[in-house]
Amino acid sequence: MTQATDVSIDGAGYMVAPGTYQRTQDGAPEGRTGRIVVRDFFGGQRRAVQLERDRSWDSVGVGPCYGGQGVEPWPFATVDTDLGLNGAAAVPGAGQRCPSLVVEDRAYLAVGTKLFRSVLLSASAWADFALVYTAPATITDLAYYRGDLAVLMGNAADIRIFGTGFGAVAAGTTAVLQVGEKGRLGVGYANRLVYADPAPGQTDQLRMTTGGGIDTRQLDAPIVRMGLWQGKIAIATRASLWTLGGRSDPATATWVSDPAPFFTHGVWSADDDFAFLLGFGGRLYTWLANQVMLYHPEGDRAGWRAAGPGGQTCHGATIAAGYLVVCLTTRLGDTETWAGDGSGWWLIHRAALGTGATRIWPLHTGGAGNVDLVTLRDGSAAATVDLYRLLWRSPTEQTYPASGAFRTSLLDAGERDKTKAWRKLGAVFAVPEARGNQASADAVTLTLAYSVDGGKTFANAASTVVADPTRRVLELDAALANNAAASRTIQLRLTWSSVSDWAPVLTGLWAEYELLDAPARRRRWRFKVHARDAAAQRDGAPAPRTGRQLAADLWAAWRAGATVPFQDLDFDATAETVQTRIVGIAEDVPKPADGARWGESVVALTLVEV
Repeated sequence: MTQATDVSIDGAGYMVAPGTYQRTQDGAPEGRTGRIVVRDFFGGQRRAVQLERDRSWDSVGVGPCYGGQGVEPWPFATVDTDLGLNGAAAVPGAGQRCPSLVVEDRAYLAVGTKLFRSVLLSASAWADFALVYTAPATITDLAYYRGDLAVLMGNAADIRIFGTGFGAVAAGTTAVLQVGEKGRLGVGYANRLVYADPAPGQTDQLRMTTGGGIDTRQLDAPIVRMGLWQGKIAIATRASLWTLGGRSDPATATWVSDPAPFFTHGVWSADDDFAFLLGFGGRLYTWLANQVMLYHPEGDRAGWRAAGPGGQTCHGATIAAGYLVVCLTTRLGDTETWAGDGSGWWLIHRAALGTGATRIWPLHTGGAGNVDLVTLRDGSAAATVDLYRLLWRSPTEQTYPASGAFRTSLLDAGERDKTKAWRKLGAVFAVPEARGNQASADAVTLTLAYSVDGGKTFANAASTVVADPTRRVLELDAALANNAAASRTIQLRLTWSSVSDWAPVLTGLWAEYELLDAPARRRRWRFKVHARDAAAQRDGAPAPRTGRQLAADLWAAWRAGATVPFQDLDFDATAETVQTRIVGIAEDVPKPADGARWGESVVALTLVEV
């Protein structure tokens, strides 16, 4: 049907004043700009998409400094072929635990039936392990015992005590603890040995030396791991957690307290559950359900809580230089070594599946030879080991690796659902003091890169070489070409390479973007209409309503805020009726004196599509 007037509003026809009609888009303009900054590094890695301000994604070879206000390459790492292990044909394997322990002035390591010891803790240089004892059976655990070393071999042989030179057994010799006494797991506590009975049908029995004989306690399920926590022995069975404190009474050959259960977790689900049980930072950590867990004693979520990296299998853990170190195999089969300081986790080694031997059974050295940590390699007939220095000792005994990289989480600028055009990237380096070897001649290469495909590929944005270790402040930035990086998220990566004994400290990463917003697609109209008596319509016929009625209807619709149907100038071609609201109105009366007799005005309108 042909429209009789220029426009129709709420069923009433109006004629538009010439030269006043305008139709535009409504809504926020596209292309809002913003900036996102990463400047806190306290929480470590393992955060996939940015949530906390202080966490990042996994990358090898960096660690926190200045209380998490910066990051730098860390830790020092080197590869060593241990002639001591090699000469004894000791081949570590992921399927057989290689227990280790620091006793008095040395670190001890058991591989199969062979017991080795390190150089003195006070030694200034690392040297190969030395074979000190060949046991009659595979060694399953080591424990401190009255200044000496208890060697446990499961149900295959009696417990032996190896003399360290600080106990009752002559240095370098062994003695049987007690004829017939066997153990698979054990810990030294209160100058006594507490261990798990390995005999079939007795694996839920705890045995304790007392100085006058052996005392026993029955627990609820087979014992799978033991450790020390909060001044007591922590014991994990397949069903529960227990603690044992107290002391022995030699006169009565008894232990004066009983194990106390404090949490029942159910039945274990995998062979590597409780691969370790370690007290660290006042908390109890373990491996359970394919993840590092900590025990939380209170609240609605009391019990085991996810607290670190996870994967297919755990290959042991230790506490070294103030870090909880865990070796594991990831879901994809990669081998990784992680170090946690209680506030976050940092990846110190990764080898993709098929590109390197699985790292297993990390060993705390006590700082022997200025080395803090040793990791073994699964099936290494050449006895290749990895040595790490986690603590800075001097400019020559420092903690810098040859290279390292920091990678952010997926950054979305708080608007994960919207695409951004990333325009500029930058990195800031700053320290308030001399750091590293100030006399170094090493030239460090810094490379800033970005990824818009979730870290699958990275493109280099800027690179520089810094050769002055006394320089404390540095900036690196790059502008990106149009259409070079458009995505909902971005990852930034800063890489240090050619590092020797100093490196700039990264204190911030930033990215500027233009938000490619998608506001509501709606229209806005501005025009003026005539509100007069007998106004001529398109067909020449006079308008059936008075000017006063036409104006009054528009004011009423505006006052009500109601949605009104609107037919535009081109209704005859489109047949489109649009639901709108009158959001602006102004009326101009050229002859106010005639307003009481007849309608004669011009009404300015602003309509917005709903």
